[in-house]
Amino acid sequence: MIFRAHVLGSVTNAYRDMSEYFRDIRSFFEVISVRLSIAEYGVRLRAIAGNELSSNANSYLLSDDSSYPYYLWLPTWLGRFYIDPDRLPAGTPIDDCPTAQARLIAFVWPWLGFNDAYVNDADQPECWFGVTIPRPGDPNERVHTTANTIFNHFRIERTCESETEGWLTGGFRRNEIGCDLHGHWYMRRAPLATLTSYYQVEQHIIRPLGEKFSELAAIPDSSSAPPAVVVNNRVIEQIPR
Repeated sequence: MIFRAHVLGSVTNAYRDMSEYFRDIRSFFEVISVRLSIAEYGVRLRAIAGNELSSNANSYLLSDDSSYPYYLWLPTWLGRFYIDPDRLPAGTPIDDCPTAQARLIAFVWPWLGFNDAYVNDADQPECWFGVTIPRPGDPNERVHTTANTIFNHFRIERTCESETEGWLTGGFRRNEIGCDLHGHWYMRRAPLATLTSYYQVEQHIIRPLGEKFSELAAIPDSSSAPPAVVVNNRVIEQIPR
């Protein structure tokens, strides 16, 4: 048997449904880009990599040398990263900004909620969003490179340390399979079902993301001081490197 009859019976409608889902993803990111570009919550943010989305599926190879022997031809994860463009050195394209200069990188990642080797299946599709304070081995590394490392090596179940007022917090850990990051991250998870209107996207994603970015950006930029946990503009804890 090559083609299974029950799959053929549903594949057309399944394809149409996924096409509509990806159309919603596009609209979602367009709204977020417009709203984050306005300093409504203390900072304006611009996307790294232009119109490119990070994805956990970007090829149609019959086989490859990936770490897991499955063939993912439709992405379950998509994402974008954002930095404060006011921190760009003069004349520097946003993707070439050194990570140490940017200091903070925000992220927004819709996820279908299943079929991930490092995260237990969720009850429904989700959006993960937050702010990172990454410290790559090379502080002059481009933010585009650092963003790719974050996307490929984010391990919430192994690196989450605490939860404070709805924000999960954790740290990056260097390893021998491509991650050279230290630093810290702050993240929330929102069901996509709660993001069906402009108001909901504003309240559940854009506002908390903008406010958290502004809080962390207000911490003095000192390479000798570890990052801090910030709640309501108040430093409550210093996090060791």
